[in-house]
Amino acid sequence: MPCYSKQGVRHAFQSVACWEVFTLPRWDRHSCVGVQAQAAHVFMISEEAEPVETVVVELIQGNAKEPVKLAEDAKVKALVGKAALPADGPAMIVGHRLPQTWSDTTEGVLEGGRKDLEAKGKKVIKVGKYEKFAKTMLNPAANDGLYKKVLGHDLEIVLLTNPADIKAGDDIKAEVLLNGKPVKAPIGLTYDGYSAEQDAYMAKAETGADGTASFKVTKPGLWMLRTEVTEKLTDGSADKRNMRATYVFPVMK
Repeated sequence: MPCYSKQGVRHAFQSVACWEVFTLPRWDRHSCVGVQAQAAHVFMISEEAEPVETVVVELIQGNAKEPVKLAEDAKVKALVGKAALPADGPAMIVGHRLPQTWSDTTEGVLEGGRKDLEAKGKKVIKVGKYEKFAKTMLNPAANDGLYKKVLGHDLEIVLLTNPADIKAGDDIKAEVLLNGKPVKAPIGLTYDGYSAEQDAYMAKAETGADGTASFKVTKPGLWMLRTEVTEKLTDGSADKRNMRATYVFPVMK
């Protein structure tokens, strides 16, 4: 059966100071859906494509994992691909923007580490590593636990409320894990169409010692949770490691 896109689906990553996000509507068995890996400051509006060799995307359903092949599309300013749902029921799109190293120098921000840039005669002030993780829940269903599956990302958001049960006005609960353990971290919630301003959230919170925070969902639509953690590095590879993680989920009621 030919593969086709029934609805436009967008998967967004952020560049050094932007968002990294998957966004997907529902799909049906035997269909394929278009996936976009975006670099964006505004949720769902891509500004540029990440280097294709730095982005890894997979479709997870049950115990099966299928890679999603991406290619740059200059017209939409994103990496694009297609993902096929192998069976009915819940699935998850998972993304990893591999680590990049950027340095503050006397000539501005340049890609690369201290050793390589200083070998080119640049004066390096500080160095950071940047990495991104993304999860998007697809076709959530009652009595299914995929939505809360821990994938083992270095930084990960776990949704503790089943999206299939969420309706406008309900509270949701999420957990942030750093290296598999709960962590205090900032977390924001927004939805597609909330604002055209950069880095805008409908609500913000700080997770508690148990790594959790709660929010109220106000309307049906496509929603995103985002967190960010920065660690100091002492191994000489960089001065800091900055990680961002997102979780996108639909609210249908």
